Amino acid sequence: MKNFIKVLVIGLLMSSCGEFEPVIYDPSSDQTGIGFTTAVTDIVVPQEGTSVTVTVQATNTSSNARSFDVAVDQDSSTGASADYTIGSITIPAGSFEGTLEVSFGNFDNLPDLVTNVLVLNLDLPSGVAVVGSDSTTFRYVKEVVCNDMTLTLVEDNWAEERDWNITDSSGAIVVQCSDFGDCPTGITVDPATYTWNFTLPDGCYTFTITDSYGDGQSDGTIVGNYQLSCSIIVHAANEGNWGSEDVTDFCLNQ
Repeated sequence: MKNFIKVLVIGLLMSSCGEFEPVIYDPSSDQTGIGFTTAVTDIVVPQEGTSVTVTVQATNTSSNARSFDVAVDQDSSTGASADYTIGSITIPAGSFEGTLEVSFGNFDNLPDLVTNVLVLNLDLPSGVAVVGSDSTTFRYVKEVVCNDMTLTLVEDNWAEERDWNITDSSGAIVVQCSDFGDCPTGITVDPATYTWNFTLPDGCYTFTITDSYGDGQSDGTIVGNYQLSCSIIVHAANEGNWGSEDVTDFCLNQ
């Protein structure tokens, strides 16, 4: 316990004071000191919203459950207040550790591909000290909901050796290309780059690409590659000699 107190006191000297002057913790007293143990939490917000929990640590226990408030650091935070719901820190009776739960939602109003930041500071009553960190940061971004797929093959000199298909969770083929003769529309050649655009419904799939010679997309001179993506999400990718077959499972909006 003494070593724990020393670490916390050192943390106090190194931590930011935020917008208020924290009470200096006195380890020789029975004073309560608390601090966050999580510096940064990264969150992807789905359509139905999500909740995350971070921990705080206290220097002592109590026979009663304890609760402490937090406040939004307006200077450091971005986004809208409607994006989140903030609870209070709760420390159970007899415990050195407590938790803070924050819920994120407002999906339809979140900007696409933009990471917002929420910084929370401890808002402690008189006499309670900050020990360790007085703030915790949440970085949150809207989940990318995407069904418009793009498959790109950058080929070697033997593109005709390549076949590929996508099967659904039942094993049924939903999209395929065999010897470039039985393929979905939208193929382009530039001069050895092939691109297909197609739409898949929500669900889980398997992408399989094969090479009849067994050296993938590498002929000894040219090293090719492939990528199956939807917006910024890469579902499958490889390059060079991946052998006779390369198989990747992926899910859309699950």
